[in-house]
Amino acid sequence: MIKYCPDLTGFEIRESYLRGGGTNKTVILNHCLKDSCVAYKNGKCIKYNSNVEIKEGGDK
Repeated sequence: MIKYCPDLTGFEIRESYLRGGGTNKTVILNHCLKDSCVAYKNGKCIKYNSNVEIKEGGDK
């Protein structure tokens, strides 16, 4: 399981492929930075008070 950080979001606007369709806004979510993040310490996100490391079990 991959965690995404709410601080690392962005978006891009693309023109529609169809005539008269307008524009489409696509949200981009980036992976958690973990050790290179200043709010991350010992497997815990200090800023959002949550565990970041999640071990995958057998369920998918």
